[in-house]
Amino acid sequence: MSGDSAAHAAAARRPLEVADLLGCWKLVDAFEERDGVVLPNPYVGRNATGYLHYLAGGRVAVTVALAGRQPMSGSDRRKAPAAELAQSALTFDAYAGTFSLLGADRIAHHIEISTYQNQVGTDLVRRVVLEDGLLSLFPELPPDEHPRWLVWRRIAA
Repeated sequence: MSGDSAAHAAAARRPLEVADLLGCWKLVDAFEERDGVVLPNPYVGRNATGYLHYLAGGRVAVTVALAGRQPMSGSDRRKAPAAELAQSALTFDAYAGTFSLLGADRIAHHIEISTYQNQVGTDLVRRVVLEDGLLSLFPELPPDEHPRWLVWRRIAA
């Protein structure tokens, strides 16, 4: 193994640290793996826009907007038709809270506020892979479900 390859392999084995995550990350891909085939993530799809923020104080904030969102018919969302509000809610996710590392390659997002109220007070546990400047997160799922990945690229430290 060359020196560069050995250094890369050693870095890949190094446990994840909070400093590795800090900053603002932009969503660059979302996919699911089924029997070795890569498919668009069924909840996010391809071409979604999203931002993930990890702050030094242990705070996290996530926003994801699906591609193809349509503007509402009026300028006041509180007066928008119910169907437009429902469509808007189905195509946008956001939450914030705190985070903690769980070992070498797992993180928990402790949800304090969310567009999906049922998440408040829960922990979203994700496996983390940090490689080649990309941060890949996927939820821990029951064995009968397929892995769903969100891949992020740091845009600000």
